[in-house]
Amino acid sequence: MTYALDTLRLLIAHDSQDEAEQLMNALRNAGRATRAQLALNEDDLVRALKGGAWELMLCRPRFGDGSFESAMAHINRLGKALPVVLLSDDYNATIVRDAYNAGARAVAPKDDRELLMQCVDRLMEFLRLRKELQHSEITRHEAEKRLRLLMDQSRDAIAYVLDGMHIHANDNYARMFGYEDADELAGVPIMDMVSASDHDRLKTLLRNRAQDQSQTNELECRGVHTDGKEFDANFIFSPSTFDGEACTQIVIRAASLDESALQERLHEISQTDQVTGLYSRTWFMEQLDQAVSDAARQGQLAAVLYLRLDDFEQHQSSLGMEGADDALRAVADWLRGHCGDAKLARVDGEDFAVLKPVNDIDEAAALAETLRAGIETLMPEVATRTVHITASLGVAFAREDARSSQDILTKALKCCNQAQRQNDEQGNAIKIHDPLDDVAAGSNEAVALSIRQALEKGSFRLRYQPLMSLRDDGEQIFEVFVHMPQKQGDDLAAADFMPVAADQGMAGKVDRWVVLNAMRAAAAHEEKITLLVNLTGYSLGEPGLAEWLSKAMRAARLSGEQVIFQFSEGDTVNYLKQAGAFAQAMRKLGCGLSISRFGGSLDPFKLFEHIPATMVKFEGSFTQELGKTESRERFAELIQQVQNSGRRTLVGFVESAAQMQTLWTLGGVDYLQGYYLQAPMDRLEVAETTDG
Repeated sequence: MTYALDTLRLLIAHDSQDEAEQLMNALRNAGRATRAQLALNEDDLVRALKGGAWELMLCRPRFGDGSFESAMAHINRLGKALPVVLLSDDYNATIVRDAYNAGARAVAPKDDRELLMQCVDRLMEFLRLRKELQHSEITRHEAEKRLRLLMDQSRDAIAYVLDGMHIHANDNYARMFGYEDADELAGVPIMDMVSASDHDRLKTLLRNRAQDQSQTNELECRGVHTDGKEFDANFIFSPSTFDGEACTQIVIRAASLDESALQERLHEISQTDQVTGLYSRTWFMEQLDQAVSDAARQGQLAAVLYLRLDDFEQHQSSLGMEGADDALRAVADWLRGHCGDAKLARVDGEDFAVLKPVNDIDEAAALAETLRAGIETLMPEVATRTVHITASLGVAFAREDARSSQDILTKALKCCNQAQRQNDEQGNAIKIHDPLDDVAAGSNEAVALSIRQALEKGSFRLRYQPLMSLRDDGEQIFEVFVHMPQKQGDDLAAADFMPVAADQGMAGKVDRWVVLNAMRAAAAHEEKITLLVNLTGYSLGEPGLAEWLSKAMRAARLSGEQVIFQFSEGDTVNYLKQAGAFAQAMRKLGCGLSISRFGGSLDPFKLFEHIPATMVKFEGSFTQELGKTESRERFAELIQQVQNSGRRTLVGFVESAAQMQTLWTLGGVDYLQGYYLQAPMDRLEVAETTDG
């Protein structure tokens, strides 16, 4: 499992450190997690560009001896794909036009925070899409390399053709036509491989493929050997790519050795559900992948109908397994006769899925209602009994902006679940996915209601993730995370609901619930446990917090050394005075104090002048960048500075053996934490060994 770290690595070229820090605070307060570095002059900028991997740059027209124009020149000279936002003193069409001509991605007035946030959000989306594209291109390139290797090792004769000319072939293809080496085929026309009597048929096929290259075509004809002899062969033309360029793949099998029908039948059997005779989930996902591709390329809307038989467990109990299978077969046969040319599959126990191109949402809704009403009146005879079956359907769509086939099927499934809860939990209903549903599900009103209910019922969930000590194997330290259960979908993490809790005045109540229940869990444990408890900045302003925590610790019989309270760097900056007072009170109780997401601000060490922190947990993007030499060296310097200040260091988000090995040898690291070592647990459990 990997973390979805949304930290923006930000470079600021500015003429004022105070204003740059205000920019950072504005970004954080608006919910944009950032890790920034400030360049006050041209030398600072060049060092930063050479030494870091930045995702966005905010630039003033002038900063020290540097300028926006010189900054763009350095970015181009160093080959950095770094989007730049110009923070302009004035804002008019001429300034915007000149900035765009110089290479800026956006322009915002330096004092218009709202417009700047909009620019940052748009550029973050651009960065996300660019990374996805890069990942896709790398994946495609690797797949092509594997495909070329498989092709060269295949017993079939395979070649790639572009504009009617061979660009690559395997040795079997070359030998079939009498060539000693596949390289001799480069540039040879495909017409030369076919008997003159078949030229007209081949030309017709190639003209048709020029109009629509997405199809697979076959041509049974006579191949021509270099010695002039002809032989029977079956040419199969299909779309492909080679070296990143769209082309046509040709697979040729001699007629006497054609086993394609048998292979096709075996493949069909492997993708068929043995109970109903319908296709399986794997086959359906392949069809849905194609629908997603068609939606992106051609704008073709397709509907996915997820159909589940209601109360099927009750039918299994009354009919037995064989009778239940008969009922499934009856439904499958009926669907097969009423879905027309739609793609139909059994995707789970009593779940079926239908994929059909549609003109609009209303057409999909009409089909769903037809299937629902038809199954309701089906009433098959099973084991001499008439069975009354109903079904609930969820409908989602493969649109132009669809992310993935799995995402679409998941939406259809969620809609199906909602449909089953209708009619007093009896189902027999339809739910059509509406993109606004996704927004409403995460609306502040809905989240606030969930928070109130969770506080009333005490239904928050705590998870505990251990820290691996590199100094003392006997330490048992667990970081505490809070999640809020949802009726549908995954739990909400604290980052998703705590801002709403703060707006509604409930953040302090949630924090106290977390503290109280985590302490109870630690107190109930036989071994001595130390808790690393995250508190939000919203709690710092509450009067009496320190006194309440002292009472809670005494009630749980935990000593101060068993509790470390942790605030994020951003919250500490925003509530600096309150954080300082709280830290002093906790130090008197013997508690530790940690600053998380450390290293993201322009000068994080300033915090130590006000906060007597005993530990820091570094910003997670540092771990992600360990593979880059410059980033690793900067991180090592930061770790050493913290060590020299007498504070312990925690590095989280460790996801691989390579990261762990690097951190192990980096020096100055006291604790490691991450999914590679141990995922967060629902219970506070001490492993038999603590050495990873």
